[in-house]
Amino acid sequence: MNIVLFNKDLRISDHQPLTEAARAGEVLPLYVFEPSLWKEAPLSARHFEFVVESLDELAKGIEDQGGKLFFAINEMKMVLDKLLDIYDSINLFLHNDIRLMDIVAEWARQNEQRVFSYGPELENVPGKLFNNRLNSYLKELLAEVPNKIDVPSKIPDFLFTDFKKLQNFKVKGNKIRFGQQGGEMKAAETLDSFLEGRFSNYIENHQKPLPSSLSSSRLSAYITWGNISVRTVFQKTDEKLQACELEEDKIQLEEFLSKLTARMKICSTENKDQQLPNDSNIKREWNEDWFQRWLQGRTGIPIIDAAMRSLDKTGWMNFSLRAMVTSFIANTLSLDERNPSSALAELYLDYEPAVHDFYVQQQVGMKRKMKIIDPVKVGRQLDPDGAFIRRYIPELSKLPDEYIHEPWLYPAFYQLGYEAPMVDVKKMNKHARLQYQALKSKGKDILKKEEGESEQLSFDF
Repeated sequence: MNIVLFNKDLRISDHQPLTEAARAGEVLPLYVFEPSLWKEAPLSARHFEFVVESLDELAKGIEDQGGKLFFAINEMKMVLDKLLDIYDSINLFLHNDIRLMDIVAEWARQNEQRVFSYGPELENVPGKLFNNRLNSYLKELLAEVPNKIDVPSKIPDFLFTDFKKLQNFKVKGNKIRFGQQGGEMKAAETLDSFLEGRFSNYIENHQKPLPSSLSSSRLSAYITWGNISVRTVFQKTDEKLQACELEEDKIQLEEFLSKLTARMKICSTENKDQQLPNDSNIKREWNEDWFQRWLQGRTGIPIIDAAMRSLDKTGWMNFSLRAMVTSFIANTLSLDERNPSSALAELYLDYEPAVHDFYVQQQVGMKRKMKIIDPVKVGRQLDPDGAFIRRYIPELSKLPDEYIHEPWLYPAFYQLGYEAPMVDVKKMNKHARLQYQALKSKGKDILKKEEGESEQLSFDF
């Protein structure tokens, strides 16, 4: 039996495992909800909702081709064991996602079954060879949607197609009302609107909180969950780039493509290299109250609070804000970055483990220099008129511009109903720099630049 294992590739277009499995004969398209993954990984209800929305559209696409999408709730190896009992012999088709491939490949070896994996072989490939292999993959013809998907007549009882059965699947966290919806159609519409004109201010606006929400591609969640393939994004963008008449437009799209390929490079790194170690030499004891105030947007620092509230509401922040809120909790407050990292991962709709961990490592000094950011100073640069702050902090909506980044200086501050600053940022940053310099003087390996590492990478799509 040919079984297509969907994971973070929730689409029907340019889906080579599905295309190849359909050519081979009868196909059982399958998505497995693994309880341990949704419980232990930093995934939340917003991710689950996005996945279910994506699967709903995927199921309809497969049905249009004569097939059906099936679901199972169990650990992957147990599902595969049950399938093997029923079909005696199975061929597994999937994209070469690192986590899933490790599980499936080990099971297949133990049970002498065949695995057919697809996608670029980029894991830990060095420099020039990586670029050549990636470019070749990105320029390959897109996989055709199967003309017909034949479903086997014999379907195991533990598989189901009714989405209502997912309602009792418990996932931590809250859904979001104002986030992006999952699905291949939404992904295609988002790419089209970007290439039709939103890209024109891509570079200029990428650091600005409100403008970046429009001029960024906003494809990161769709790429993370596979509603659209990177190959599709690359080829459509390159086609648009070649058709551009203005040099400035070409520069915008070239920058976008460079970030797209940089993202793929980080995602090709083994998970074991992305773990966040605890550096007790620079972190203080845990302060739960500080952590909760940061998480809830109640620090008393407007740009930090606006960023965290917007993230909770929408599931997205641009790169500059991600850097700022991470630096504030891990560097200014000197708290262990692991809990904040997990909390942010649960909130980011586009959470991709390798990319997310790389972000955090950049900010806390595991990759070159620690990023100690003054949120008041940088807040003025990013949001000079306070439009972003006013949108997400209604307590400050009528505050004059001159006080919007330092409301505690406003004569009637205590009538605003807004938190007083939880710490003196300048003093805390000074203390953090002294800690960092002391650690650096000891020659700790974590502060040394890794060979071939860039100064700072931004994956702000």
